[in-house]
Amino acid sequence: MEDVVQQSNKAGLYFGLGVAGRTLYISIVFLLAMEILVYKMGIDSSDVFTATYLLFFAYMSIGGQAANVPSIKKAKASAIPVFSIIDEVSELDIRKPEHRTIKTVEKGKIQFINTTFNYPTRAQKVMDNFNIDIPAGGKIALVGHSGCGKSTLTNILLRFYNINNGKVLIDD
Repeated sequence: MEDVVQQSNKAGLYFGLGVAGRTLYISIVFLLAMEILVYKMGIDSSDVFTATYLLFFAYMSIGGQAANVPSIKKAKASAIPVFSIIDEVSELDIRKPEHRTIKTVEKGKIQFINTTFNYPTRAQKVMDNFNIDIPAGGKIALVGHSGCGKSTLTNILLRFYNINNGKVLIDD
C-alpha cells in the first residue's frame, strides 16, 4: 500500500501545482491585458474586463473538458475487448438451417452421456464423463458445493457452452 500512497501523493502534488500554475497564468494574463490595453492603448477598462472575463470562462470550460480526456481514452480502450466478444462468431448459429435440426421438443427426455467439460479459461474439468438420464416430465434436484457444476449443467443444456466430449441428447 505504501507504493500506492506515494503515487497518490505525487499525483496530488502535480495536480496542485497544475492548478496553482493555471491560476498564476490567468492572473498574469489578466494583469498584462489590463496594463497593455487600458494604460498603453487607452481602451475602456470595462470593455477589457468584459473581454478578459469571457476569455477566462471559455478557458476554464475548455480546461474542464480536458479533464475528461483520460476517461474517454480509458473508455475507448475498454470497449475494444467488449466489442470483440460481441462480434465473436458462435460455433452454433441457430439462424443457419444446418443448426436447426429439431424445431420442437416432443417429450423432453434429457441425457448427458459421458459428458466432459471445462471452461475455456480453466484447465480443470468441471464434468468428467458425467452421465445422467432425466425422464420426460421428471424432476431432479442438483445438490453440491459451490463450483461442482450445478449451474454449468444448465448452461450446457441451454448451449451457452459447448462440451469437450460426450453427448447431450434431448428426446434421443
